[in-house]
Amino acid sequence: MRRQLMATFAVALTALSSAGAQVGYDPAHSPYRDLETTHELTYFSGFYRAHLDPARVAPRSGTMMGVLYQWLTSGPVNLTAEVARVESERRVLDPDRKATCASGPVADCKLIAMYRWPLYFTDFGLSLNLTGGRSYHRLVPELRAGLGLVSDFHSHADVGDFAFGTKFAMSYGTAIRWIPRRQYQVRLGYADRVYTVKYPESYFAIAPDSSRIRPLRAKPSAWLNNRAFTVGISYLFGR
Repeated sequence: MRRQLMATFAVALTALSSAGAQVGYDPAHSPYRDLETTHELTYFSGFYRAHLDPARVAPRSGTMMGVLYQWLTSGPVNLTAEVARVESERRVLDPDRKATCASGPVADCKLIAMYRWPLYFTDFGLSLNLTGGRSYHRLVPELRAGLGLVSDFHSHADVGDFAFGTKFAMSYGTAIRWIPRRQYQVRLGYADRVYTVKYPESYFAIAPDSSRIRPLRAKPSAWLNNRAFTVGISYLFGR
């Protein structure tokens, strides 16, 4: 009797094990695939949509291109490093000019010209694969955040004493990666870069005709959210 009970118990355990093995996807047909590489080098291009500052003198929207390096350290976490360039332009104002425009903002009356003004970014951060160390139907969605620098590489202020210069920029965004082959992928990205511009005292000073660029009680600086939409081609390597 004891042997029969043991035999019945063994058969039951075998049946339960077989049933458990059928839960989920058959590995051969699973939509999940382990990420086979740990390093990514991406060339990307897109459009940088700059937010207009109150005085409209900060660098504006333009085409963007750059290079992204990403290293999958462990699990779903990546370390990232990025450099990029924006083909931008900006307005240069002279606070001492007379506001003689028949209509429109005073700042437009004090405009000298619009100049080509490229912007350069460096960024270091972290990204998180939302599918862990695997892809889902060859797709990997991710969230990103970082801190870096933005610069126009101009060492002197313009005629109106305004200088964009070099400053810290925070960034956050998202991306989705499509990996059709082991060593190549397509990356679609969205990012928001946040930084400040500061206006000189001359923007609040009264010109000879009693006009000024910024109202006396206006804030001397402004936070700007600047969005970028990019598409890139990646080379994947390493294990």
